[in-house]
Amino acid sequence: MHRFFYLTARPTLDFRIRQLKCFLTLSDLLNYGKTARALYMSQPTITFQIKSLEESFGVKLFERDRQQVRLTDAGFAFREYAQSIMDSVDAAQECLSGLHARLRLRVSCGPVGQFVLLPAVIRALAEQYPKFELEVSELTTEQMMSRLPEGKMDALLMVSSLPIKGLRFDPICKETLVAMVSRRSPLAAGRNISVEDLRRTSVIASRTKDCRFHQPWLHSLLAPFGITPRIVESPQSCSVQFAYAAAGEGIAITTASMAICSFPDVVALPFSEPLPALQLGLASMESNESTAMTVFRKIVMQCAEATLERRLPMNSFSSHAHQPVVAFASQREAS
Repeated sequence: MHRFFYLTARPTLDFRIRQLKCFLTLSDLLNYGKTARALYMSQPTITFQIKSLEESFGVKLFERDRQQVRLTDAGFAFREYAQSIMDSVDAAQECLSGLHARLRLRVSCGPVGQFVLLPAVIRALAEQYPKFELEVSELTTEQMMSRLPEGKMDALLMVSSLPIKGLRFDPICKETLVAMVSRRSPLAAGRNISVEDLRRTSVIASRTKDCRFHQPWLHSLLAPFGITPRIVESPQSCSVQFAYAAAGEGIAITTASMAICSFPDVVALPFSEPLPALQLGLASMESNESTAMTVFRKIVMQCAEATLERRLPMNSFSSHAHQPVVAFASQREAS
């Protein structure tokens, strides 16, 4: 005994839409020839589409004889549903096509990005692209590194180049380093601070679970001076680390841009010794070629030149910087 199996393909959405278009047009014109011309189809195609639709529901939608075509009771009842379905399809198509052109971006910032550059970026976007939707999240470095390649974050503002496969890094500026010192510390009375002072003073660093690079970076920064820093671990939040510094728990090493920000009970002191600059920029995935990303990148670069260069003459931009640069994270450190 042989068994035969018949596979019936389910109609595609496009096929269903064509059926509904044929039905609605025919219900308006009540003429197969006029319907075929209106939809740029052959008359046999219209007949086939209507017959297929009737077979799907198991009802007769039209009565047809030599004189006229008219809707049956089932046809009248179905017309309202068919129109509602087509309205929903049109609305969905409009929504989805609008998403491609929608200017929306999810961004996370490093300290300089958050406190110094982001306000200017927000103002510029509001003025030049009032419909731009910018969603800003405060993340640790580890969260940035996981969410950016996963597509859960679109851009990282004013961060060092991170070891992420497929990363696009647009350099913005090279930042000199300063020390954030408690106002109550004897060191705060000086005009600058020496690296040698770090032999006797703890250095505040991010917890390894927040950023795997910060503590190794501090060690490599001070190794040429023969100094092994005594680390005081803190959450990665810049505000929290400066609070630790204000409390006298240690010294926080940060970038010169942060000196223009007001943080209670801390003073920013430059180092008397030349230290490598820190390269900061805009990070995104190379695969992100959205219109929103292009617009955001342009605005960031404009704001960086207008804001950082004017307010921070001590910082040199990547196009004309001469001091050595140290990367906050390297491929070797990541491994």
